Amino acid sequence: MLKEDVLLKLEGLHTVETVAKTLNLTHQSALNLLSKLKKQGHVTTSGGGKKKRLYKITARKQRPREKGMFDIINKYSPMKLNPWYDHQVHGVYGPEEALIDAIQTKSFRVILASLRLFNHITNWAKLYKLAKEKSCWQKVGALYDLARMHFKVRRMPKKYTKTTSRKKHYLIGDYPTKEEKYINISKKWNVELPFRKGDLRKVEA
Repeated sequence: MLKEDVLLKLEGLHTVETVAKTLNLTHQSALNLLSKLKKQGHVTTSGGGKKKRLYKITARKQRPREKGMFDIINKYSPMKLNPWYDHQVHGVYGPEEALIDAIQTKSFRVILASLRLFNHITNWAKLYKLAKEKSCWQKVGALYDLARMHFKVRRMPKKYTKTTSRKKHYLIGDYPTKEEKYINISKKWNVELPFRKGDLRKVEA
């Protein structure tokens, strides 16, 4: 069957199983075909993990997918996230931007997983600028000190270690700090940390 005919027959949303059934292929042959079509720009994927992986197949070549917050976090964190929306950013986007976006989600799992980004921050001036624009530097500082307690991170330059606001901040809703080990960090930055030591083990591996 010609490539054009295959694409027209498959155009739409598929799983490996539906591709195999449509073209009367084995599971492995269907995977190989999807891999080939993806390299040629006809396939983009979504899902994975506990969710069924879906393949969007088009006859016309698709624009390459830009990386976003979930991609960056999943690249560096042992605790993987299942995206609940497609986050893509055109242009420069790295750990600094992903950390700020993670904080803005106010999601327990996203912020927890993003702690591993501190070992990949290379431009502290950029991170500080982005955080100031979103009024969340206090939160960045508190999360940095929290990460330092559990694993190796890149050292924050001393000029950025000072608090910039006396106002109390919450990472998630009105959840206060309950873990005794984190109370000093919470007081230093005026940020309530909702995590327990057991939560941090998920990102220590």
